[in-house]
Amino acid sequence: MNISLVDDHILLTEALKSSLLKMPEVNAIHTYCGAEDFLEDKQTTLPDILIMDLMMNGISGMDLLEICRTNFTKDLKIIILSSSTDAQTIKQAIRKGANGFMSKSTPLDELKDGIRQVLDGKQYIGKSVRDNLLNSIFTEEQVVSHLSPREKEVLNKVCSGLTIKEIAYELKLSAHTVQYYHRNVMDKLKVKRTTDLIVYAMKNGLYVPEQKGN
Repeated sequence: MNISLVDDHILLTEALKSSLLKMPEVNAIHTYCGAEDFLEDKQTTLPDILIMDLMMNGISGMDLLEICRTNFTKDLKIIILSSSTDAQTIKQAIRKGANGFMSKSTPLDELKDGIRQVLDGKQYIGKSVRDNLLNSIFTEEQVVSHLSPREKEVLNKVCSGLTIKEIAYELKLSAHTVQYYHRNVMDKLKVKRTTDLIVYAMKNGLYVPEQKGN
């Protein structure tokens, strides 16, 4: 197989290249310090597997993931290797088409195993990030099951940046009623400030910002 590594940490990509070339299945590895370099070079032949970071200068990893899924064949397997391993980031990467997600602290042997599984058509989530993902899923389901439909609606609008008065206008409710739902949501999520509510909702997948231009 042919692998492309995209990460602006040159020492990391060179170290990975040296290690992964020892895999008998690997024919060649090309390294790129940014998404732009990869896209310019991949006008002809695509690799079998693209391994990339998310936090990069210029075009971000999420944007590169979306570009690849929009413009290239689905045969291209994409693995995210990142230090950003919160549940929301993992979910977003999977939604955008990542075949695998691993932390940069992943042991080399596990990385190799993940590469093999993804190449075989499976999806792979690194062992060190599975707990974050599972805890988020259970938390999300437990919290959502305790929120009423109206409370979910108010939570979504609060997270999108609307004020109590604006929410009341949109939902055709009194500001007092919206404030009541808002307080109930905060009590159920055990937070005391609106900013904490928004952070909690985003971190646990209860609110996902809309992507402009999509």
